[in-house]
Amino acid sequence: MFVNVVPFIFFILYFWLLAQIDVFSIGLSRGNRNTLMIFSLCLLVVFAGGRWSSLEAGYDVGIFDYSTYKNIYLQNISILHFWSEYVASDIEIKAIEPGYIFYSSLCHIFLGDNYNLYLLFTNLLLIILLYKCLKRNDIKYCYFFLFFFFASRLYFQYNFMLLRQTIAMFILWTWGFPSLIKARYIHYVFIVIIASLFHITALIGLLAFVFNRSLNIKYLVVSTFVFVVIGVVGNNLILENILEFSLSIFDLGALGEKLGKYLLEEDTRPLNILNFVEAVPFFYIASKYKCELLKTASGRFYYNMFYVFILLLAITMNFGFLTRMCQYFVFSYFFLLSFYFGNETSLIRRKRLFSLLSCYLLIYSIRYIFMWFYALDYYSFFLFKI
Repeated sequence: MFVNVVPFIFFILYFWLLAQIDVFSIGLSRGNRNTLMIFSLCLLVVFAGGRWSSLEAGYDVGIFDYSTYKNIYLQNISILHFWSEYVASDIEIKAIEPGYIFYSSLCHIFLGDNYNLYLLFTNLLLIILLYKCLKRNDIKYCYFFLFFFFASRLYFQYNFMLLRQTIAMFILWTWGFPSLIKARYIHYVFIVIIASLFHITALIGLLAFVFNRSLNIKYLVVSTFVFVVIGVVGNNLILENILEFSLSIFDLGALGEKLGKYLLEEDTRPLNILNFVEAVPFFYIASKYKCELLKTASGRFYYNMFYVFILLLAITMNFGFLTRMCQYFVFSYFFLLSFYFGNETSLIRRKRLFSLLSCYLLIYSIRYIFMWFYALDYYSFFLFKI
């Protein structure tokens, strides 16, 4: 029903309008910018933090994370005897990484059985980390556009559904990548381990060690093209065999069974080919400002991350879970957008690129809204519940 998507559409239209401040370089006083910034961050907190569902168990529908995380939250484990109770728990608990179970159980001590309050508190922490990771990664410009990019491209999927992975992503973005850029390698490994305790996919962060090096970008681009072609024709037998062989060697217990299920089951939602069309503006930014980007440690790091990210998307484009795993490196988009905004001297070229990208992201998000929320009258917001 159309009424189901109305709040989502108003939400994304607000951030689209907010982005136009940066698109058209609209002058605002410092006070007005700060007010809009704070209001926008609060909206990001409340909108996903206020989600509500009437489902008690949602494994049979497309969006099941709400009820799954609710059941886990209400089945809290004693913090004093955490590990023994975690090991003795049922499969629903043991299939979830221990870091998230510990966090959820700790929150239950202070917030009680109020699951909605838990979601609000968790999303508050996530949005604070979003703001902090921009600051800590030397991202200085076009925050309004970056908020829109986040709201349209990541927010509905991650802050609404993939809660554990979102926590792991923000841990890496906020504390991990800045440490690696500064060559604090031991600290970075520690951060990756902490993030993986919330979601095992964070282990892909170890690949980021190569981003500080000089990479042959031509080979990466050619490889990306080859894997896109392979992905389009659907020939993934080699990758499937590698995954099956790897999982047969390593026994990871319940987490291994879960990982194997994700990796090897037939995926009905391969990566949309439009994701590679979306990457075109970023190819333009990376190629045009290659020399400037490679002059700084941060620039080189995110320049390399971008090309490796696109290559990984091409390799895994028919494996939904692996594609989702690669999204830790989508943070390179944030850096490149901000870098372009701060270094493009032609206001006309900057306005043209940001206008096209903002229109694309608006269409992308509205398509996503109708795809996931149009028919879901049992998935709404507790603030609107009557």
